[in-house]
Amino acid sequence: MSEQSSGSDREYGRTPPQDNVAEQSVLGGMMLSKDAIADVVEVLRGVDFYKPAHESIYEAIISLYGRGEPADAITVSDELTKRGEIERIGGPAYLHTLISSVPTAANAGFYAEIVRERGVLRRLVEAGTKIVQLGYSADGEVDDIVNEAQAEIYQVAERRSSEDYTVLKEVVEATVDEIEAAGTQGEGMRGVPTGFIELDELTQGFQGGQMIVIAARPAMGKALALDTAIPTPTGWTTMGEIAVGDEVIAADGTPSRVVAATEVMTERPCYRVTFDDGSEIVADEQHQWLTSTDDTSAVRTTEQILASMVVGERHVVANAPALDRPDAVYEPEGRRRITAVEPVESVPVRCIEIDHPSHLYLAGRTFIPTHNSTLALDVARSAAIKHNMTTVIFSLEMSRNEIAMRLLSAEATLNMQDLRKGRLQDEQWAKIATTMGKMDTAPLFIDDSPNMSLMEIRAKCRRLKQKHDLKLVVLDYLQLMSSGKKVESRQQEVSEFSRALKLLAKELEVPVIALSQLNRGSEQRQDKKPMVSDLRESGSIEQDADMVILLHRDDVYDKESPRAGEADVIVAKHRNGPTKTIVVAFQGHYSRFANMAHEGL
Repeated sequence: MSEQSSGSDREYGRTPPQDNVAEQSVLGGMMLSKDAIADVVEVLRGVDFYKPAHESIYEAIISLYGRGEPADAITVSDELTKRGEIERIGGPAYLHTLISSVPTAANAGFYAEIVRERGVLRRLVEAGTKIVQLGYSADGEVDDIVNEAQAEIYQVAERRSSEDYTVLKEVVEATVDEIEAAGTQGEGMRGVPTGFIELDELTQGFQGGQMIVIAARPAMGKALALDTAIPTPTGWTTMGEIAVGDEVIAADGTPSRVVAATEVMTERPCYRVTFDDGSEIVADEQHQWLTSTDDTSAVRTTEQILASMVVGERHVVANAPALDRPDAVYEPEGRRRITAVEPVESVPVRCIEIDHPSHLYLAGRTFIPTHNSTLALDVARSAAIKHNMTTVIFSLEMSRNEIAMRLLSAEATLNMQDLRKGRLQDEQWAKIATTMGKMDTAPLFIDDSPNMSLMEIRAKCRRLKQKHDLKLVVLDYLQLMSSGKKVESRQQEVSEFSRALKLLAKELEVPVIALSQLNRGSEQRQDKKPMVSDLRESGSIEQDADMVILLHRDDVYDKESPRAGEADVIVAKHRNGPTKTIVVAFQGHYSRFANMAHEGL
């Protein structure tokens, strides 16, 4: 046998961490003074004792104390006799030995800390042993094994009980305590404030353990073929070559920065859109176009345009302003009519998001305006910046710099375009300086790591909970997550993510907000307001969520809407309360939603 193997054998022969003298001193002190019992019960549990006899004595003392009876050598002996455990602990004489070994009960709390620490170390050894067994067994996916190992360590740190059941009496007492706490807080918020007055009144803030789904029309998912020409301030690029940070041309002819871009997407239904000047663009069925008909001007998908053209509706697109670009083929001003929308063989496609308020950018050698949209981060801003609650944002869509830019724009009420260009007046710079002071101290963490797995997200959340008392988790967004495993369907995969996020919320006792996308179901209805059934790849999302909030802007569908600048926050599901539609203001130039002005506010 090698020297290393012999060393390993000696390691396995070690006695687990324990302190017999400290255990005896704790029990002796508890039988000397009920005040010592009160000190110890806040620190110890029965499983913290190494010797089974000591655990039995501790449970007997706690039982007597809980009934309001004295706990001395005689009463504890009687209690253990009734339980049939008196001989196992060494008889009545051992109880007197425990008392005589402690000169005073004053140090019982100190000894209890020693016993607790040894208990934690033993559980750490047990967790380590289990992790070793997990590693050697190699039973299952490696990521699942690592996640289970992390959970073992986390439970040690959190001192989780091994029991998974609780007697009703304890649950009712805890519930009454919660009710009393809510009453003493008065108008105070019990959960994480959202920043929206009516929503906070409805929910009392987002509560620990809740999974909240916030869904809106797709911010991405409107895609063009990779070879689509895209004009830039200095010439041309293609949809396949564009990267976040590049500049393209907005529909009004001004430069605009690309703030997000998807990976290349394949096997999507594609169409060739032909215009009356002979120009063509290949796009997927969900790509959005700003077109005008005889009745309205609105943003429509490729699929919607095709459906309406079948019944004879005409669609025209306004031309872009004059631009000096080589190889450009178009007439400035005026309009072009869509003459055909034809299905073609699927090609690789991609989409981008720009920071221009109109969300319109030019595509093709003929400068055809196309559309995208965006979401705000107001709940995270309210929690971290306004209420100093530790918040983490996992962004699978936007870069950390883009998130910071939007937060700065929203918090300082500065136009996003002004920030992008850096052309600010002195008073605007003063606003930035003041806002940075607030943001610098805000406990807000941003993680834009690419291809993040759920296992990584859980591990990072656990670490933030331990180190910074995490209060809120925001994931942007659910449909961009990937397990990297082979699954039967994408819906099944998203459903697994949904269930795992709900379990994460319960484990850490924090609200988890998962941003999601809506499918095009609402766009095909006369009433465009979304419903829970419109959640894309919903699966178990609705079932897992404690709250589903749907965002709707009427002016997205009707540019002449009298509700321009308003948005509906539709609380479509609320497990612990009523549902409601709340009207808020949409301030796109500040990249935020805000409370509507109310009388008396």
